[in-house]
Amino acid sequence: MSDAMTEAHKIEWRTFETREQMVDELTEACCEALMRGIRKRGTASWAVSGGSTPKPLFEAMSEAEIDWENIQVALVDERWVDTDHPRSNEAFMRGALQKGEAAEAMFIGMKTPHDTPFDAVVAVNERYAQVKQPFDSVLLGLGSDGHTASFFPDAEGLEAALDITGDKTCVALTAKKSDVTGEEVDRMSISAAAIAKAPHVVLMITGDEKKAVLERALEVDTHLPIARLAENVAITVYWAP
Repeated sequence: MSDAMTEAHKIEWRTFETREQMVDELTEACCEALMRGIRKRGTASWAVSGGSTPKPLFEAMSEAEIDWENIQVALVDERWVDTDHPRSNEAFMRGALQKGEAAEAMFIGMKTPHDTPFDAVVAVNERYAQVKQPFDSVLLGLGSDGHTASFFPDAEGLEAALDITGDKTCVALTAKKSDVTGEEVDRMSISAAAIAKAPHVVLMITGDEKKAVLERALEVDTHLPIARLAENVAITVYWAP
């Protein structure tokens, strides 16, 4: 394992020889961040991303003996699909994390009955007003196109989402042919402003391809959302092959 800081951005690299080592240390770091929040305010909040990469972390966290009954788990972002849809982050989260010890946590999803996330912005922000702010810990992922959360390079609503001075916790976006399906997909995401307030922000990535995407975004393609976010947000990158 080695640590390094990327000076041009607020990025700290933590690299590991194996994914198991990475998950062990990240589990400890997330538990510490949440327990620190509980000690300060009695309740802690954790905003988490979906996808296959963090699944081993969620498995480990679900067995962690921390005060889950005093922890709120919220989504970083969501595709605007039904909560039982195969691509729903809420459905994934309930299966991957809401079990074992972590079943005691309060889970807050984003999906509402509204037709689009743009119609639902007010309702979702009211729902997220129930979550302790700022988040005590935020777990982000990274796409091969340089997106994180639902900040896709070509998304409608991207500039508002990346506005560090914004006053909304959640924002609506439309990813234009940037989803894994290659289709236009409406999404809801927590904002860069909300992420920036969190004392513990983690980007979990695996494999050489994602590492190369992040390095290129930070050094060359600085217009990509992850690079723009890292200009304003202190992020710890956890990476393993």
